[in-house]
Amino acid sequence: MKAKWIAGILLTAMTISACDDNTQDIGGSLTKDVDHFSIIADTFLVSTRSIIIDSVLSRSTYDYLGRMKDPETEDYVTADYTTQFVMMERLAANLLPNESSIISRDKEGMAIADSCHLNIYIQQIVGDSLAPMKLTAYELGTPMEDGKVYYSDFDPFERGLIRKDGIQQDKNYTFINYLLSDEQRSETTFIPYINIPINAPYTAKNGVTYNNYGTYIMQNYYQHPEYFKDTWSFVHNICPGFYFKTIDGAGIMSQVYTTELVLYFRYTSNDSIITANRVFTGTEEIVRTTSIYTDKKRIEQLANDNTCTYIKSPAGLFTEVTLPIEEIMRGHENDTLVQAKISFPRYTEDDDTNIDAPDYVLMLPKANLYSFFEKKTIPDNKTSYVARIDNKVYTFNNISALATSLWKNRKLGDKEWNKVVLVPVDYTYNASTYEVTNISNQMSLSSVRLIGGSANAHAPVTISIIYNKGH
Repeated sequence: MKAKWIAGILLTAMTISACDDNTQDIGGSLTKDVDHFSIIADTFLVSTRSIIIDSVLSRSTYDYLGRMKDPETEDYVTADYTTQFVMMERLAANLLPNESSIISRDKEGMAIADSCHLNIYIQQIVGDSLAPMKLTAYELGTPMEDGKVYYSDFDPFERGLIRKDGIQQDKNYTFINYLLSDEQRSETTFIPYINIPINAPYTAKNGVTYNNYGTYIMQNYYQHPEYFKDTWSFVHNICPGFYFKTIDGAGIMSQVYTTELVLYFRYTSNDSIITANRVFTGTEEIVRTTSIYTDKKRIEQLANDNTCTYIKSPAGLFTEVTLPIEEIMRGHENDTLVQAKISFPRYTEDDDTNIDAPDYVLMLPKANLYSFFEKKTIPDNKTSYVARIDNKVYTFNNISALATSLWKNRKLGDKEWNKVVLVPVDYTYNASTYEVTNISNQMSLSSVRLIGGSANAHAPVTISIIYNKGH
C-alpha cells in the first residue's frame, strides 16, 4: 500500500466517477446521501508474469496464410487454414440454368463446366509483397463438424480429414501480380487474390471421373439436387472443404478476407450465348479455422524473461496479472468499491521492432480464458474488459466490478481466483451503436513487451482504488 487519504469533497468524487467506464449504478449512490459522502483512495502493488499459450480458439473473422520470421524469437511463424463453402437455401433451386441449355458437353453428351478455380481474396498483407510463396490446396475427405471447437493447433492431416487420393494442387504466388497492368493494380477497388485452377481430371469417391472439379459439381447438381438444398448437405455430400497449406517461401503473412470456389460455364438463353459462373463462398457462417505452427522452445525463452511481460499472438504469450484483492478488500467490508484503475505501459524500446503491438487487449478472469471465447461471450465491463493501446499504454479505467466479483468467488475452490489474463483480440462492433458484436483471439502476428515481471527495473505496476466510505 502506497498512500491513503480521506476527502469529503463532492466535486472530487464526481470528477472521479466521470472517468468510470461503468457508472450507471454509481451515479445514483453518489447523490442519495450527499451530506455523508466521503471517499478513500489507496494504491496497491500488482504482480505480473508471462504465461505460455499453446493454442487459442480459432474462430476469427479472417483466415491467415503465409510464413514470417519473428524477430523476437528468430523463428518462423507459419499460418495455414481450412474452410468450407456456403450453399444458400434460397439459391439452391436456381443455382444453375436448365441442363439442356449448357453448351459444353463431354463424349457422352453430358453437360460439363468449362473450368473451375479456387480464389483466395486478401484483406491485408504484412511483410514483403515481392516474396515468392508456395502453397498446396488439399481437398478434404471428411468435413469439420459444425458445433465443435477447433484450436490453432488443429492439423487436418493428424485428424485424418485430408482425402488421400483427392485434389492436391500446388500454387506459386506473390502479391505483386505482374500479369495485371499498373493501372489495374492501382485501382481502389482492386483486391489482391490468389487464383488456383483445379481443372485436371477429377475422380470422385464413387470412382466416377470428370474432366474437372466444376463438372463434378455441375453433374451432381442435376442428378442429386437434394445435395444442394443447404450448406450441411453440400458439405457432407459434395464438397467437405479445402485445406490451404504453406509449403515454401517466407516473408509474408496474409489476412484472408474470403475464399471462393468458382465454376465457369456457358449456356444459351433466347438465342444468345451467356458466359457465366457460380460462386461458393467461405464465410463466417461455415466452419473455418486457422492453424499456427511455431517453435515452442523459443517462446519458452521469452516467457522466462522476468524483466518484463509479453503479449504475443498468434498463440504465443499472454500476461497474467495477480490482483491484490484481499489487500484491497481487507478493512473495507462496509465500504463500496467505486473505482479500480490499472494501466500497463509498454517498453519504449519496442519501437525498434518490426512487429506491431496488438491494438486491443481483453482482460478477463484466468478461469474464463477458454470458455469466454467458446461461448462467444461479449465483454460486459463487469467481468471482462477491452482496452485499446493509447500513448503506448493499455489502461483499464475501472475494473471495480471485476474486483468485487473475484472477491465473492474466492470460496468456490479456484486456487487462481485472483488472477486475470491480458489477451490480444480482434473485435467487430455496430457502427451506429458502437456495441461489440463479435470478439475473437487475434490470429495475426503481433507482440508487445509490458513493464512488469518479478525482476522489473521500472516503476511497479499498481492499481489505484477509490472507496465510498460506509457509515
